[in-house]
Parts: sequence; structure tokens; C-alpha cells
Amino acid sequence: MKNFVSRTGTLLVAVAVVAALAACVSAPAAAGPFQFEAKAVSVASRGVSVPAVLTVPATGKKAPLVVMAHGHGGSKEEAGGFTAIAEELARLGIASIRMDFPGCGESSEPFTANNLANMLDDIDAARAFAVANASIDEKRVGMFGYSMGGRLAILSSGRASYASMSLLAPAATDGAASMYIFMGGKDAYKSLAAKAATDGHVVFTTMFGQVQDLGLQWFSDNESAKCIEAIHAYAGPVQYVRGAVDTIIPESVVNESAAAAASSSGIELVTIKGADHGYGFYGGDPQIKIDTVGAVTAFFAKTLR
Repeated sequence: MKNFVSRTGTLLVAVAVVAALAACVSAPAAAGPFQFEAKAVSVASRGVSVPAVLTVPATGKKAPLVVMAHGHGGSKEEAGGFTAIAEELARLGIASIRMDFPGCGESSEPFTANNLANMLDDIDAARAFAVANASIDEKRVGMFGYSMGGRLAILSSGRASYASMSLLAPAATDGAASMYIFMGGKDAYKSLAAKAATDGHVVFTTMFGQVQDLGLQWFSDNESAKCIEAIHAYAGPVQYVRGAVDTIIPESVVNESAAAAASSSGIELVTIKGADHGYGFYGGDPQIKIDTVGAVTAFFAKTLR
């Protein structure tokens, strides 16, 4: 079920009610469908070339833009999930740009360069690239982030103005606590951080079998991140999408962030029935992917067009 909460309501009650129910995702409002072009581009950021995809609809006028940030160890495709979101946005008349963060996808950088500071710079650079290279309405720019990308989206909102923001299972709380489950628990996280502090990096194998060389700055950036402060200051509409069986980013993380969004003009909470942290992008029931893509794109169709 989706629920749009105005500031005249009681947010904490709305969060509790919506989180208890499964999502019933409706299709975006009719518009188009527009033809579009998806182009592989290189974005200059931090003195390196960041692989990205710029997707632009043929609307004949300036289009809204969504900047897309993938999850930890993911990619600008997210096994087709991000591609599907970008293409559906384009059919609705909304452009997008999505990039590979350091050590991910087609990035030529080592994973030790994967830290919040570098990724936030890449988000800023990708947005500027899209504005400079496509017909974009700069007053209608949205931000979308998945998991670690949701964390980045929230932090990015303190650096640039976004008309609306959608967060898919965001690692959204202060410090590193919202990543403990993914890292094997608090004690495992602390052990990895201690080794990185001693050696400057640490090799970590994820629960999905990815081997990642995490630099010390990955830990220090995450431990100093003030996501609650950032979302508290964000004034635009924000969407939270969570999976009914997502155990990596639990409901409590989403609820804490939503409750902190005191300045938001409206909060939409969506629970995707049957979704774990893969949201159908990495296999399973194809309806889960359809529902996830539909929820995100419908939100931006409502808030950016």
C-alpha cells in the first residue's frame, strides 16, 4: 500500500501502518510513451573518467532529470533493475543519468577508492554532465538511490537541490549501524574497521560472494555520515520503498529516517510484497521487479512532471 503523508498528519503512526501492509503499486499516469536514447558516456570527476549512461526522452522540450545511485558493490545496471527504471522514466518523459562508482561495474578504479566522498563527487559530476549535454529542466531534478545509493542520495541532498527523492531500502541512519547486518553484525564490522585502521584497507567477502578491498576511508566516511541531519533538512517530497522480507535494511532503519524527515513536503511509504534486498533485480518472482520499478517511476512521474 502506498501512503502520502502530509505534515498535518502524524508521521509515526503513518509509518507504522504502512510498514505493516503490502504495496499495491499502480501504474504511472498516462503520458507518452516517448521514444528515447540511452547513451554510454564518460563523466569527468576527481580527475578520472566515470562510466555512466545518459538516457534522454524525445519530448521536444526540456525534460526532468533523475540522478540514480546504485548500491554497495552494485552497478549502474543493477542486473537490469536500474536499466528498467531508466527506460520507464524515459517513456514517461523523464531523463536519467546513472554511473558506476569506484570499483563497480565498468569502473577502472580499485575498490579502495570506493568511499562516500568520491561517490558524492561522482553524483555531482554526473548531474552537471547531464545538464550540460541534454535538454534538462534544472528546476525538475530528482534523486534516486538504492541501499548504499539511498545513503548517498540523502547526503547528496545537502549538497545540491533536488525537487524530489526516492529511496529504495536506504542505509539511512547516522554512522555505520545500518550496515552492520550486511557486514555480518556489529562485532564483525568493528573487526573489519580495526584491521583497516591498522593496514589502511581490509579484504571483505560479502554474503553474496563478492570480494571487496575496502579502504580505511570507506569506514571513516560511513562512521561520520549524518544522514538523519540531512534528511531532517530536506524540504521536497520523499519516497521510501522497502521490501516486505528485506532483512538487510530492516524496517526500523526506514522508519527512523522517515520519522526524521520533518521538513519534507510529503512522505510516501511503499512496501513491496515478497521483496528481499534484491527487489527482483537479481532473480526471483518477476512481479517483484515490476512492482519496484512501477513504484519508483510513478513517484517521479507525480513529483517531477
